[in-house]
Amino acid sequence: MAINATPPPAIAALVPDSEGHGKVLRIVYAHHLDGESLAFQLFHRFVHRLQAGTPLPEEITYSEVMALLGEQGADCAEGWHSSANEATEEASNEAWQWVRDQVNRLFPGLSWKVEPDRRLNMPGIDADQVADIVIRARPLASDVTRPATMFDPALTYYADGTHLIMRARGTERLGHAFGIAEGTPYAFQAVRWEDGGADLIAPHVLHRVETRAEGDTV
Repeated sequence: MAINATPPPAIAALVPDSEGHGKVLRIVYAHHLDGESLAFQLFHRFVHRLQAGTPLPEEITYSEVMALLGEQGADCAEGWHSSANEATEEASNEAWQWVRDQVNRLFPGLSWKVEPDRRLNMPGIDADQVADIVIRARPLASDVTRPATMFDPALTYYADGTHLIMRARGTERLGHAFGIAEGTPYAFQAVRWEDGGADLIAPHVLHRVETRAEGDTV
């Protein structure tokens, strides 16, 4: 059973806006995190900083973890979601090991994985990653374009077998589509790489490889 299947109701109170513009609804809510799901939250906060060249701190404090979780809750309450390109395998491995160490250090009595069937996917971390993605992804017989939202442009997902190129952070990688996996805040394209392995990729960075007739110039 999911650990947040029956969350307690939120508590609401009408309070003055901190800048004196009127009244706002202050919401206090509770949900449950086991060790793995907490590490997953921290992973997404830190892995892209690491990949951008900012070293991970030696340690993160309890108050910093609470501040990050509070910030995430506030962002979701206002409808803001951030998205980023898939991190490299090297950055993912380093960041995942670091967040695991931080969670185990700060919360030594916390159960690591309460939901045994839950699957969290991060590039390059799980030896069973390809099989995991195959389970999550559903086949896509033809291209699908989902309309733009307040937060994302129109997103195109490619039919199974489509030759794709990922362009992200100055790098390129070739692969083939093999399905779509629902996620938040948007679905992800399942891609099997030509150089081995597979990932769930944000659709913003994927493009169809156009076939050129012989003699055409690039």
